[in-house]
This record gives sequence, structure tokens and C-alpha cells, in this order.
Amino acid sequence: MSAILEQLGLDGSFFIQVAVFAVLFFVLTRVYFRPFMKLFDLRHQRIITDRQAAEKLMSEADSKFEDYKNKIAQERAAARRDFESVIQAARADESAILGQARDEAKKITQSTAEAIAGQRDQLKKQLEGDVDVLATAIAEKLLSRKV
Repeated sequence: MSAILEQLGLDGSFFIQVAVFAVLFFVLTRVYFRPFMKLFDLRHQRIITDRQAAEKLMSEADSKFEDYKNKIAQERAAARRDFESVIQAARADESAILGQARDEAKKITQSTAEAIAGQRDQLKKQLEGDVDVLATAIAEKLLSRKV
């Protein structure tokens, strides 16, 4: 075996270097590598939990947004129903007011027609009384003598 080591050019310092490497590897693994790997694992776990929390928040936000859209749609429908009921009430009021106005106009027209008829009858009576006087006056003028 020593002949092989001599041919490779290895002496006793090689084993010392291997022993120092093994001790350093063991110490550094315990002191540096394991804590560093734990930090990587913790970071990885934190990223996973943060991503899951973000996905959960996004799903909650989406559901709340859907609820918001549904509520908006319901409120719009309610507002539309209220608007339609107000429009119907306004149309009913309008037709009632127009009906009253027509009735009033009819009454005014009738009272005016009755007043005119009354005045016509009055004038007729007045003219009937004056007809004899006028007829006599016209006859006298035409005949040039007293009738």
C-alpha cells in the first residue's frame, strides 16, 4: 500500500488534511449549514403560508365583490321598481287632474251656454215686446202715415 501511496505522491500530510476536512465539514455542518438550511426551510414555509393566505384573501375578495355586485343589482331593481311606482302614481295624478280640469271646463262651458241661452231668451222676450212698436214704426215710415 505504501508503494501505491508513493506512486500517487501522497504522504502523511494527506491523511491529516482529510481529517481536518472531515472535522471542518462536521463542525461547519452543525454550526453553519444546518441553521442556514433551517432558514431556507422557514423562508419556504413562510412563502407557502403567505401564498395560501393571499389566495384565501383573493377568494374572499372575489366572493365579497360578487356579493357587492348582487346587492348593487338588487338595489338597482328596487330603485327601478320605486321609479316605476312613482311614474305610475304621477300618471294617475295627471289623469285625475286632467279629469278634474275637463269636468271644470265642461261645467264652465255648460254654465256659459246656459247664460247665453238665458240672455238669448231675455233678448227674445225684449224683442218680442219691441216687435209691435218697431213694426208700427216701420209701417208708418213706409206708408208715410200713421197706422
